Amino acid sequence: MFEDLISLCLAGSAPALPQDWWLRWSLAPATLAPLLGLLAWLLVRRSSLRALAGWSLLALALVSPLCRLAATLAWAHMAQLMLLLGGTGLLALEAPPRARLPQPGPAAAVHGALLWLWHWPPLYAAVLAHAGLHLFALALLLASAWWFWGAVLLAPVPQRGVALLALLATMAHTGLLGALLTFAGEPLYVLQAPGARAWGLEPLQDQQLAGLLMWVLGALGYLLAAVALALRWFAAPAHPVRRATPAH
Repeated sequence: MFEDLISLCLAGSAPALPQDWWLRWSLAPATLAPLLGLLAWLLVRRSSLRALAGWSLLALALVSPLCRLAATLAWAHMAQLMLLLGGTGLLALEAPPRARLPQPGPAAAVHGALLWLWHWPPLYAAVLAHAGLHLFALALLLASAWWFWGAVLLAPVPQRGVALLALLATMAHTGLLGALLTFAGEPLYVLQAPGARAWGLEPLQDQQLAGLLMWVLGALGYLLAAVALALRWFAAPAHPVRRATPAH
């Protein structure tokens, strides 16, 4: 039982089944140690509640039973992905000025390419089967998400139009990916077929639920972020108003 608790959320270890899924927590040192280190850093910096909420989303995705569910069911994998992206977005808002990476266009291109690669069936299966590749892919995805959200949400004035276009383009291509998963005529992620059947789902139904999550809820998240940014930017003056100095 202890070995299951400290193992990574891979397809071959401790599946989250209907009879005991709520017990399938993951305290794998390879993910828990960075999470605790990040939490310590946030507390030392006295970061905002927004940053702590972002950390909580990452912890929920990587420590709670959702992590094991994500290795068992395709739709849970998609839910985990959304939590990871949402948590990274909140953390990106707390990035110190020197750590911020601009260029929302390249950031969106890199992040989008990694999202599509993450869902390419051969790589998807390999990531769920091999611990080293799993950790590398997770770190790469989170780093690209941090760059993307930081470049978009903290875009300087001259790049705000590009930032909005990057958000809308990401919404469009992730919606397309979700639609492809929803309307595919056969299951693409056969490694999770036994898990789907254990939950009373056909593998194709499991995949369709995953596609709908990305297509509908994911697109809604990007759209809300774009609307919120547009309203905030257009409501604020482009340059601070300087107070007139009294003449002597």
